[in-house]
Amino acid sequence: MEPSFVQPLSDGRILLVKGRSRSGANAEIWSSDGSRVRQGDFGDAIETVLTTAGGAIWVGYFDEAMGGDGPQGHGLARFTLDLEPAWVYPHRADLPSIADCYALNLEGETAWSCAYTAFRLVAVRDDQPVDYGAVPRRGANVLLAGGSTGALIGGYGPEYDLITPFRIGEDHVVAVGGPRRLVLPDGLEVREHRTYGRGTELHVFVQQSWYRADLAHLTEG
Repeated sequence: MEPSFVQPLSDGRILLVKGRSRSGANAEIWSSDGSRVRQGDFGDAIETVLTTAGGAIWVGYFDEAMGGDGPQGHGLARFTLDLEPAWVYPHRADLPSIADCYALNLEGETAWSCAYTAFRLVAVRDDQPVDYGAVPRRGANVLLAGGSTGALIGGYGPEYDLITPFRIGEDHVVAVGGPRRLVLPDGLEVREHRTYGRGTELHVFVQQSWYRADLAHLTEG
């Protein structure tokens, strides 16, 4: 299997996941000695895969998954280390639906998401989703979260490199200060890059270079 996502697990094991799968297994766990110990099916059209220290595997899906059966039809799901579904995002009138899980991040065992089409900030704690309201920037594909603060990275078209800091209230999300551009340490524009969020850390890969920045650094005045 040629993996689209690689995530660490406990005891030196790693999780490999293929993003597209019409049928059959597309998730594998490998031991530190190079042996495959488990296979599973996470469904098709996978956007993001993230693991927690406690052994939870969170999977976000893009829009082509919506016509499928099982966890993928919910847009967001949590799997066990046995590669079995343990929780799926509920279809409820009081929660925004997930057509495409644009941004997914983990803060400890809490999952944060911002999804198309509503672009609302949703946290899942102990399998209970909470909607904090619309975010101040639509189309962002990276989300950083830490306590009551966070930031969105990206947006549609020319907003692809915008950093939008925000503060989280009880039932709303408020922009903090104005947006700023994500640039390289030398001040040059970031192009042809891959960007990921992990807790409060932003990871940016440009060709063979790996840059990291913390939420506090990105949002300071």
